[in-house]
Amino acid sequence: MSFFSFLTDLSQGGGWCSNVEECKERTGNFRGSSKYMKQLSFSGILGNQQNLNPDFYNWNKVKIRYCDGSSFTGDIEAVNPATNLHFRGARVWRAIMDELLAKGMNKAQNALLSGCSAGGLASILHCDSFHDLLPAGARVKCFSDAGYFIDAYAHILCFHVRICSLYQRTTPGYRTLLIKKKKSEHDILWQYYDRKDVSGKETIKDFYNQVVTTHGSAKNLPSSCTSRFPPSLCFFPQYVVQNMRTPLFILNAAYDAWQIKNIFAPSPSDPRKIWSECKLDIKKCSSSQLQALQGFRSEFLRALPRNSPSVGMFIDSCYSHCQSGAQETWLSSNSPAIDRMSIAKAVGDWFYGRSAVQKIDCPYPCNPTCHNREID
Repeated sequence: MSFFSFLTDLSQGGGWCSNVEECKERTGNFRGSSKYMKQLSFSGILGNQQNLNPDFYNWNKVKIRYCDGSSFTGDIEAVNPATNLHFRGARVWRAIMDELLAKGMNKAQNALLSGCSAGGLASILHCDSFHDLLPAGARVKCFSDAGYFIDAYAHILCFHVRICSLYQRTTPGYRTLLIKKKKSEHDILWQYYDRKDVSGKETIKDFYNQVVTTHGSAKNLPSSCTSRFPPSLCFFPQYVVQNMRTPLFILNAAYDAWQIKNIFAPSPSDPRKIWSECKLDIKKCSSSQLQALQGFRSEFLRALPRNSPSVGMFIDSCYSHCQSGAQETWLSSNSPAIDRMSIAKAVGDWFYGRSAVQKIDCPYPCNPTCHNREID
């Protein structure tokens, strides 16, 4: 075993809770209480077989349970006795780090902070502070899998002029971007909202603002971001990575299944369920919906950091969410690849400096190696 290499993993996602009611609900399941947590397997990037995980198989590996609903950023002293909720995810994070340092991580020569989904976001938000805990000469990097949630425009497609006209009359902030693109017997209107959904609300931005407020997260978000932006924007990686000091690898599907379902076309913004089948299976999307998804991909690519040699990327064109924890997507005979490079190869080459890796796939459906799945 490589005693001086530590892989600290936040791979158990689970989203966030934005108010007392949502957080209270989580106390009754594995997202908020250890009473309901089951044993987890170690595979993919956490696997211990050299042929299946050649660069990290013999590292010390720690999987950190996610239970606070704020990507380990909350810190409120007061506890309401009526709910007994403790919004103290940042204190949980610090306690775990203290224990790992005492167990030998303070002597690490190599360290990687990784995570998936809400844990992938946490690996970005805590990346520089994690680096600061390690010895000065250590190779310390961070890896975010499906944690690059974007503050993007929502493209909402109507399939009939009459429906679109109804939205136009009732929805604040409406702008028509492309009008009357002919398709069979129906006219199609594209509605474009400046970071808003069809209800006229900035859904994901409002949600993150509530998370930050409920958990008291502002003081635990990277100061390099909060010194320039409102704290709630610092839950979006695109505003954080601009000034990160620590090398970061971004693994993400350009058509991230969670983001498509919850940011791009959330159910409350799709009352007619036009997107229901498409969100469940990208192969069931109509040609017009696929065109809208290509717009989302373009927004995603624009949100990625540019001209940063320390940033590694593997942005495939799969419809998936979290790809490093399962062996079939991390490294196998048919795992996703870009230019014949697997995810495992890309991350290993980047971590050890064997080559610069910034792989961006061609648009869907060009990549036959994709596993279209959602793991959170």
